[in-house]
Amino acid sequence: MTAVAPSPATAVDRLIHESWGFVADRALQTAAELGIPDLVAQGPTPLAELATATDTRPDALLRQLRPLVAVGALGLDDEGRYLPTETSHLLESDHPDTLRPWFRLMYRVTFRMFDDPMVSLRTGRPAFEERFGNTYFGHLAAHPEDNEVFHAAMASFTRRTARAVATAYDFTDAGTLTDVGGGLGTLVAEVLARTPGATATVFDLPRLAEPARAALAEAGLGDRTDVRSGDFFTAVPGADTLLLSWILHDWDDEQSLRILHNCRAAQDDGQGRLLIVEAVLPERPGDDLATSLDLVMLFGLGGRERTGAEYAGLLDAAGYRHVRTLPLASAPGMHVIEARTR
Repeated sequence: MTAVAPSPATAVDRLIHESWGFVADRALQTAAELGIPDLVAQGPTPLAELATATDTRPDALLRQLRPLVAVGALGLDDEGRYLPTETSHLLESDHPDTLRPWFRLMYRVTFRMFDDPMVSLRTGRPAFEERFGNTYFGHLAAHPEDNEVFHAAMASFTRRTARAVATAYDFTDAGTLTDVGGGLGTLVAEVLARTPGATATVFDLPRLAEPARAALAEAGLGDRTDVRSGDFFTAVPGADTLLLSWILHDWDDEQSLRILHNCRAAQDDGQGRLLIVEAVLPERPGDDLATSLDLVMLFGLGGRERTGAEYAGLLDAAGYRHVRTLPLASAPGMHVIEARTR
């Protein structure tokens, strides 16, 4: 999030201006972690109240909040009280489209994996492992609070993408549906809400089973969904249509092929459909979601974003035929890659 300021006059001015962009980014992440948007949601809030509620020093917090006022993430009245804005509402915990977990994940994990990019550039290994002393998912398993934030972040980001998928793709003839690595069932919930009579299975690790059942029951879908546990590196439940949403980019080509081969084995009748939901790299570099995410995958997980041709190659190697790649207009940068068994 780049600070609002007069347009820099020269290339040197613009470059210097951009060099400080991380300050506003980090301030926004910290505000989400502290819950500042929740605190100001009810109206004008004095600095002293915010400091007491967040166990911070007033003068330090004042300085932390200045960049947020500058970019419009918080308002400030003539009496020095802080006000909610359109941006801060999206960071409130109970907003239906909240992005607070996403920014908390950036504060706790994502930002820190960029501490020393040279680790990845010189070894090919995720810099995350040097910074945290564990793999990404190993760290989450060992740190329950970070794990909870991660899955909430995935749900908050997936919610927007899920609506775009459910709107853009017609699931009426999808048959039986299983979301592989489906987390809390966010994508399944959106699909079922728009496809009356359809049922679906959410498949993920055992520790996510009960939270997924609870989330689906809260959405009123408990009687139309099943939750199954397992490891997609070992086996995948069979279904007419398998979904892989934000899964393959976490892994290198060898690991991704293992997942795809297990999907193909689960659809051995030759009539299967596979839908992959991912950002897709353009053939030429651009200012797009996939280009940024690709560095997150490099430094964090050892995975990668891929071009459309690279996804088609993986699908072919796993026994699938690439049918089409559908851009999601309401979720810029995201795509549905459709494949069929062959």
